[in-house]
Amino acid sequence: MTRRRIRGLHLVLAGGILILAAIPSAAQPDARDFSGVWSPAGSSIPNNDITDHILPGEQISFTPYGAERYKSVDHSKDPTNRCGPAGFMRGMQTPLMPFQIVQSPSVTSVNMEYMYSFRLIYTDGRKHPEDIADYLEWMGHSIGHWEGDTLVVDSVGFRDETWLDTNGLQHSDKLKLVERFQKTDPNTIRWTVTVTDPVYFTRPFTYAFDFKRQNTRILSYHCGENERDARYMKPTLGGAHHNKKVLKFP
Repeated sequence: MTRRRIRGLHLVLAGGILILAAIPSAAQPDARDFSGVWSPAGSSIPNNDITDHILPGEQISFTPYGAERYKSVDHSKDPTNRCGPAGFMRGMQTPLMPFQIVQSPSVTSVNMEYMYSFRLIYTDGRKHPEDIADYLEWMGHSIGHWEGDTLVVDSVGFRDETWLDTNGLQHSDKLKLVERFQKTDPNTIRWTVTVTDPVYFTRPFTYAFDFKRQNTRILSYHCGENERDARYMKPTLGGAHHNKKVLKFP
């Protein structure tokens, strides 16, 4: 082989190396990109029982007031029976009703099929409004920041009409939620929630869901049939959670 041909081969190889080096790193999955449609995995149907997902060693410890409310909660008066807002806890925990995450640098929107509602998570560095207690919201007020590839969200300012799950776990307007969103693979988000509410619970507790990516779209939710049937519902008192062992009463 002549020196000219050898030199040409070197140039071809060098060009190949340059081409490979030019492949953008953005082709790799972005651990901070939660965009898409998601639905909880392993949640009982039709409920979204928090006790099924409470972390090992955790306990839901009621205050005397919280215990009384838990034992007397009336499922026939579930606010969603009359098409009242469900709150994002039930909206994101309910199987067969997916939600869509849409991200931008300053805000993340979670659009829920359940009750056809949405929540906003502000990631532009703002704080909670100083007057949040005067303007309580169905979805609370949520601000987020990044810790590595984990989105950490702090939410306060909730109206007390919503429930934490369908099985009758209520809360007050002092509720504070800290959520952690982290991808464990391209099609799974681990969602970990710590609940603090000194009116209902003696100490915080933590539970977690896995959200799975869905090849679907958000559909319109029609609640009219629920509302018409609500008048026929008979009182059903007391929380109906599966894992009674994690419930602690005073």
